[in-house]
Amino acid sequence: MLMQADNCTLLVVDVQEKLIASIVEAPRLVASMKWLVDAARMNGVPIVVSEQYPQGLGHTLPLLTDAAANHVVVGKTVFSCVAADCLKGTLLEVRQQVVICGIEAHVCVLQTALDLKAVGKEVFVVADAVGSRSQEDKAAALARVAAAGVQVITREMALFEWMRDSRAPQFRDASKQLLQVPPALKFSEVLACLPRVDRLGGMQLWREGKLEAVIENRPGQTGSLAVYHALYRDYGAITPKAARLGQWLYSEHAEDARTHPGKHPNIDRLFSLEVLGGGYGVRLLMQ
Repeated sequence: MLMQADNCTLLVVDVQEKLIASIVEAPRLVASMKWLVDAARMNGVPIVVSEQYPQGLGHTLPLLTDAAANHVVVGKTVFSCVAADCLKGTLLEVRQQVVICGIEAHVCVLQTALDLKAVGKEVFVVADAVGSRSQEDKAAALARVAAAGVQVITREMALFEWMRDSRAPQFRDASKQLLQVPPALKFSEVLACLPRVDRLGGMQLWREGKLEAVIENRPGQTGSLAVYHALYRDYGAITPKAARLGQWLYSEHAEDARTHPGKHPNIDRLFSLEVLGGGYGVRLLMQ
């Protein structure tokens, strides 16, 4: 069962302003979803965007809706898009195949996928473009939908099956814009996906019982505080693995730091941690 661009719809589930910051490694997930939206647009696959209680949880990230040309937005309060009966009148209703990305994997994505399967759709959940507040919930969701007969795929599977042939007119652009460049966000876009740090006064970084650095919540450091706080939330400490993700989160500033050692000490710290190993314990300072 291969995906066919002319019989397929991409469903983006609940990637909203007040939900995304709670998701594990949210910026990297958003970058993968943006990649998938771009792939769908290049191949003429229509895009439907769902929003859970938007008057309270905000709307879908503009980064995604701006990329999704001619998309349709549907609102709901029920977790499953099918149970909410919000997909009627969209191309998803008449096309047989549905590719799903979004959040949360174990709630709205799971329930929607199982309900779509139950009404006879061919359903594909994109493993590297769905997320939850914990990795355990995401893993359980993917295992459950797979056991129910939903196809668990990656975003590249979708792209190559939508194109089907290297002679397709869109192949060159897809190769240049998607396949040769890893998913990435600008630093400002990364910050929009991270937990807010308004209530934090700063963060202390401890190593081998010694205080090595303090990142304060003040102009020039607030972005770094948000990055380090997100790494601490997801990993429990600033570990070498967290440092690798942190370099990605700093985006264009990480490139500048590589070119100009000493200019960005909070990024330099992540570079050295990845090389030397060890890690930093964290103590949060409240306002």
